[in-house]
Amino acid sequence: MLSFSDIQHNTQPALALRILLTSLSSQQAVTSNPMLRVNTCDDKQVFFTPVESEDNHLRGTCAEVDGKLSEFKKLIQFVRNSHLWTRPWLGWAFVYGFVLLFFFVYRQLSLNALIAMYASSKEATLGVITGALGVGFVEDFVCATYFAGVLWMYDALKREVSNRCGSSNGHTAARVVGNVSSFMISWLLYMAMMAPFVADSLLARSRGMRFTFDLITTAIDEKDNISAVPISDEEITEGFLNALALVATATLFASLRTFVSVTNMTLWNPAQIVSCGFAYNLIELARSNDIETKTAEGIDANKRDLTLIADRTVSSGMNRVRVTKALASPRYMVLRVDEDDGLQVARDDTLSIAPLGQEINSVVKWRQCVGVLAGLGLISLLALALSHAVSPLIAYSALNTSLNELLGHGLEPTIGNLTFSLPWPDKFIHKATEEYILFESDTLYRQTTGFHGDVAFDIMIDPSDPPNVLVVVVESFRFHDSRYLVKEKDPSNLFKGTNITITPSFDKWARRGVALSNFWSSWRTSRSVESILFAQIPYDSATKSGMTGGRNDTALSGLPQLFSAKGYETFFTTGCRTDYDSWDLFLPNHGFDTVWSRNEFMKLAETDLGIDPGDWYGTEHRGLNWGVHDDLSFQILGDLMINKTKEQRERVVNKQTKKPLFLTHYTISSHVDYKQRPRWYNDAVKPDFSALYKGEKYADNIKNYLEMRYFTDMELGKFMTRMADQGILNDTIIVIAGDHGQGPEFGNDVPEDRDVSATRVAGSIIAEGRLGKYAGLIIDDATEHYDILNTLADITGVPEQGFVQDGVGRSLKRKTTFGERIVYSNNPTRKMSVVRGHQRLRFDRVTNSVLLHNADTDHDMTVDLFPSLTVKERAEWYRYRDNGRQLNAYYTKRWENACLLTPDCPGTG
Repeated sequence: MLSFSDIQHNTQPALALRILLTSLSSQQAVTSNPMLRVNTCDDKQVFFTPVESEDNHLRGTCAEVDGKLSEFKKLIQFVRNSHLWTRPWLGWAFVYGFVLLFFFVYRQLSLNALIAMYASSKEATLGVITGALGVGFVEDFVCATYFAGVLWMYDALKREVSNRCGSSNGHTAARVVGNVSSFMISWLLYMAMMAPFVADSLLARSRGMRFTFDLITTAIDEKDNISAVPISDEEITEGFLNALALVATATLFASLRTFVSVTNMTLWNPAQIVSCGFAYNLIELARSNDIETKTAEGIDANKRDLTLIADRTVSSGMNRVRVTKALASPRYMVLRVDEDDGLQVARDDTLSIAPLGQEINSVVKWRQCVGVLAGLGLISLLALALSHAVSPLIAYSALNTSLNELLGHGLEPTIGNLTFSLPWPDKFIHKATEEYILFESDTLYRQTTGFHGDVAFDIMIDPSDPPNVLVVVVESFRFHDSRYLVKEKDPSNLFKGTNITITPSFDKWARRGVALSNFWSSWRTSRSVESILFAQIPYDSATKSGMTGGRNDTALSGLPQLFSAKGYETFFTTGCRTDYDSWDLFLPNHGFDTVWSRNEFMKLAETDLGIDPGDWYGTEHRGLNWGVHDDLSFQILGDLMINKTKEQRERVVNKQTKKPLFLTHYTISSHVDYKQRPRWYNDAVKPDFSALYKGEKYADNIKNYLEMRYFTDMELGKFMTRMADQGILNDTIIVIAGDHGQGPEFGNDVPEDRDVSATRVAGSIIAEGRLGKYAGLIIDDATEHYDILNTLADITGVPEQGFVQDGVGRSLKRKTTFGERIVYSNNPTRKMSVVRGHQRLRFDRVTNSVLLHNADTDHDMTVDLFPSLTVKERAEWYRYRDNGRQLNAYYTKRWENACLLTPDCPGTG
């Protein structure tokens, strides 16, 4: 049985009928004396069967067939013969239904994770869930509308091409090409729409992140480092299953679109809701000897809303076809065709149906196009308005990433009540200790001329013999690896009742210097460069940093510029590769005279230390995928310090200026996944840290982390001892800081989930022989990476003309009342935070959710203190939160507009 609907897909009615008759004439089932009969059910479904006898004819009727089928087959026949399949809008309904169902399923999978991401799981109330699903449905509907519109345009284009290029002898080839193109276009468009949505859902559930196209850009830019990204087996499995589900549904969708005729979207379009159909005339295109057309009385064939009822007999020799009913519209036509017994269908004898007059009036066509575009615009505006009308938590939980990217992130809620009332910079510059001149009243861009106030510690400096300054930034060095910083009481039981320390060398030297036990970072190594060297809140992005792209267009002023102004030579060293995140472009363009990285360290290790080139990635494992291990990099750093000190002494002997050295060094060996280590260390006897990881879920991971933390600490200790033995330590001020922390207890995929471990870092200032009575001081008040700039400027002295900066740090050399000075520590993949004393408030960039914990006594944030606060205390913390948002927005806009060191910044508003 061949249905007329089986061949009308992507064709005009005239072409459909022609294909039908031609295909019937070629079927082997048609014998030398067949009969061609039209059978209908409920005057809707049309199909043709060759009839060989009267008995076959009786079996061909719907009633007789239904009577002989089983109950299951009756149901199938009922469904097939349903009026539903004749509805011209069915293709649109299919697209919307398929797409919205897929969206809904994935929303159910990720909704709780999204709510917890922007607030907490306790805020997953019925109202929030209902609101998120409701707003999400609107956004999904809009996204599906854009998708359906593109498919409709493709179907219309395909139909036009088919009409223009098709021929009676080339229908098979045309149909194959049309099917292939339909499948591929449908599949690709579906993947393009759904892949971001699925990726967003997967990232939200597995890593607490949102998908943006910036992630793709970052992956392309960092393709050489992509293998170093830690991905667990569980993530790989879940990613594979989600990808499989996406490909399977895309294939199903494309297959249905290709092979099921009712999914053709040109049979109807939304403009027809307010538009009309077209009258069609019946004409003979093949040879005919006799044409008779009889139109019903009272029908005006020129009206576009006409339902044409025709009784027409077309005969051509032995071929005779009778058209008794035709329902016409611009995209859809149903025919009933009766033929006399004994009809023989000839290959060259076909019918065509053409519209009366012009197929469509150009004015109407334009009106429909404008109507469709206006409709898209209106529903897009509706989605935008709705996303900004609901609470930020609902808006973020409902966010359709695919549509959000299409609309330029317009669905993301904005911060309300964010004011920049003057003089707002005074809130972030420590006026009690810093002397400065603002270049404008609404900017942090200023000239710092000095510091004043009582000292918390003092370091003796001879201006005529300025010391070298070395900043050592240690990879993944969290504060609670140091027993000295945690202190004996260990209020959060981080050492599980033991006296173990992971970092005996750091502890030793921190006791001889000034220790920072409440020292905070803003996560990720690149962000630490912005905060440590330039005293800023780092650029707020989960995929980029202020260094990305090299930022040659952005003027900066920080530690390299300060020490250059003081006559220092500026040097940056790291055993790590610097093609990551454009470090190799950024560093030499923003203040460093010389930059050494992995390649330079490898050459020096081979020439000066006798390392064989095959040892880097051979059995000796002297290198790791990020670069050169810390044992070698500290040796080369020590050689550099010794050589530079020798040069300085020679210059002084020759009555020349000393030319002191400002050097920043980043370590790398303790980078996740903690498994890559030199062979000699892997074979060496190591301390037993089992008390800290026994029984833990990620015991092996914790063990690896602790061993690599001990390795770097051991090499740091060797370096410090060597510098002391060479007499260099007495001539050098050293700052040691973790670039960020780590949470190996939570695995390597989402270490940020152990939030305090990831952002609270170890820190110390060591000035051997210069501290006097202040040696052994522990600063327990809240401090941050960005305090290092002003601290070193205050210690070593401000240049006579002052120095330019736009930072928010304070000088730790000066006394402050405990808890008076707050610091901001932001993790773009999690939440922002403000620390005052030992209390830490976590808050979102937009939503109202806040959580308050004691970072000392409640390290893993199990008790929210905020509900127990008084109204006044809550208001104070809300003020700190709003200030943090304001400061974060300030730096983000200034980075984006490349105007950190300009009084006026276009586009900042």
